[in-house]
Amino acid sequence: MIELTISLVILAVLGTTAGYGLIGGVRAYSESSGALQTLGKLRYASERMAREVREIRRDTLNPDLFDITTMTATTLSFTRGNGTVVTLDANPPLLNLAYDTPPGVWTLTDELGNLSFAYLQNDGITPATSNGEVAFIELNVELSRNGRNYPQRTRVALRNRQ
Repeated sequence: MIELTISLVILAVLGTTAGYGLIGGVRAYSESSGALQTLGKLRYASERMAREVREIRRDTLNPDLFDITTMTATTLSFTRGNGTVVTLDANPPLLNLAYDTPPGVWTLTDELGNLSFAYLQNDGITPATSNGEVAFIELNVELSRNGRNYPQRTRVALRNRQ
């Protein structure tokens, strides 16, 4: 009888230990899966914004200027080469991409923590104050998930010719 009781106690301890190990493994899988989803959203949003920014056309009336209508820290609005007006706008937790033709607003990500645009001159350091001085646009995107931040910085050189 004593041997049976000792065997049951040992089995209970081993079962409890194994249970905690399984719970920890499931939790780790869940957290890493969520982090990978967030990193995928970050990659998609960054690449899509960079692709759009590369399409900024030069002003048709003054080729020394880029056709940028809004250049704030959280909103960028410009005209692409085909005449479409594009707006990138931060409204955390949403990062939106809007077109005027065809009209519509699309969400690039729903986990936005922070977005900022930096407009730089030819030296890549000095901030640009007008669309005539802009040579680079730096996109700083940070997504947040479960208290963790995932930042990414992308710099785009503006080169489109008229």
